[in-house]
Amino acid sequence: MEERKGTMSELILYGAPMSTYVRTARMTCVEKGVAYSLQHQTIQEVRSEAHLALHPFGKMPAMRHGDLVLYETPAICRYIDAAFGGPRLQPEEPAALGRMEQWVSVVTSYVYDDLIRRCVLQYIFPQGPDKQPDRKAIDAASPDLERDLRILDNAYGANDYIVGGNGPTIPDLLLAPILAWFVKFPEGETLMGRHANVRRALQVMEKRRSFRETEPPAL
Repeated sequence: MEERKGTMSELILYGAPMSTYVRTARMTCVEKGVAYSLQHQTIQEVRSEAHLALHPFGKMPAMRHGDLVLYETPAICRYIDAAFGGPRLQPEEPAALGRMEQWVSVVTSYVYDDLIRRCVLQYIFPQGPDKQPDRKAIDAASPDLERDLRILDNAYGANDYIVGGNGPTIPDLLLAPILAWFVKFPEGETLMGRHANVRRALQVMEKRRSFRETEPPAL
């Protein structure tokens, strides 16, 4: 593993394996060939004083590398990409870099909220009558789910990666864990079946070592 000067300390990630953002950070380490450890934090533990010292907003993941502490997944991914050798996860060409930043923002601002918070978590942590998924919440999200999948499908086109090129960039690593959860539930299965480009892109990511090695535990 090639490391740049000043990066020899152990890299530690803090969070739960089932979190899509934690998985993205872990996938980034695997893609770069970076050894890391995962300190498992439960939902309750991220509100502890110890975790709030790492992530003052009580979210996950957080990262420690030597004296450096970072939180927010895109920042963690950018740091790992810049600090270590291995395949680049950020393009250098300005237009491609701009598209990458656009998709990082789209995923973190819209896609995660629609697909995970408004759909997937309704099944994982059901809050409807008789502890069933809240159908009103899921149905209210449906137009946005369809919009998101359509936009992603058009963006991928014939490319396997959303910015193009021969390998993943940071938004691909953000999207794959989200889509992997989404497709497990009825709305995701239906919409992914209608959007062949998104389905193909996920299948490409599913074959990568970074995806296989970070599979979250079964529910």
